[in-house]
Amino acid sequence: MIEVKNINKSFGENQVLKDISFVFEQGKTNLIIGASGSGKTTIAKCIVGLHEADSGEIIYDEHEFSKMKFSERKAIRKELGFLFQGSALFDSMTVEENVMFPLRMFSDMSVEEMRERASFCLKRVNLENTNHLLPAELSGGMKKRVGIARAISVNPKYLFCDEPNSGLDPQTAIMIDDLIKELTIEYNITTIVITHDMNSVMEIGDKVAFIYNGEKWWEGTKEDILDADNKELVDFVYASKFLKTLRGK
Repeated sequence: MIEVKNINKSFGENQVLKDISFVFEQGKTNLIIGASGSGKTTIAKCIVGLHEADSGEIIYDEHEFSKMKFSERKAIRKELGFLFQGSALFDSMTVEENVMFPLRMFSDMSVEEMRERASFCLKRVNLENTNHLLPAELSGGMKKRVGIARAISVNPKYLFCDEPNSGLDPQTAIMIDDLIKELTIEYNITTIVITHDMNSVMEIGDKVAFIYNGEKWWEGTKEDILDADNKELVDFVYASKFLKTLRGK
C-alpha cells in the first residue's frame, strides 16, 4: 500500500499539485486519470522521488519515503517496477539485456541467474524466444510487453505504469490492460496506472482518482463513474466515444 497525504508541488509560481491525498491499495489497479496537464504525471514522479513534493507525506507500507535521505530510499526503489509511456527500451541492447538491466542494478544474481529470470519474465508476457531480438525488430505491443517483463523482473511490490496504452491499437491495448491486471493479482502488487484512456478505466480500474487542475476532484470505483454527478468528471469521461456509446444505451 502507498499513502499520499496532502501533497503540494509548485514549479516557480505555478502550483501543479494542490493538497492531494490518496491511498493506493495492494493487489488492486489504482488509476489516476485526468486531461493532459492536469498534474497526474507529476503526482507519480513525486511518489517515486523523481520530484520532491513541497509539502505532504508519501508512505510506503508505513515507511515514510518523503522524509528519507537519498541513500535510505534505495531499499524501496529496489521494490519499484516501471512501465514507461514509450517503453523506454535501450535500442542497442537485446530484449534479454533490456529485461536484465534492473537486475544488474539491484540484484546480486549471477549472469546465468539473470538470464533465467529474464526468460521467465518474457515467457510470462508471452514473448518466448525473443531474447536475442533488438527493439527495432519488435512491434509496439511487443515493446510494451518487454517493458512489462523488465518492470516485473525485480519482483516489485509496487508497479507504476505511465500511459501503458499510448500509441497502441485497441486490440493490443486490451491485451496490455489484461496483462497488467493479471500481474497485479498474481503477485499482489500495488499498481498505479496513469492514463486518460477511459476504455482502460472501465476494464481494469479498481480504484480511480480524477485529477482536475492539480486537485483531486473525484474518487471512486469504475462502477461509480457512470453515475457520477461531478460535471468536470462527466465531461472528461464522456469525451470517450466508447462511453458515449454506453451512455446512449
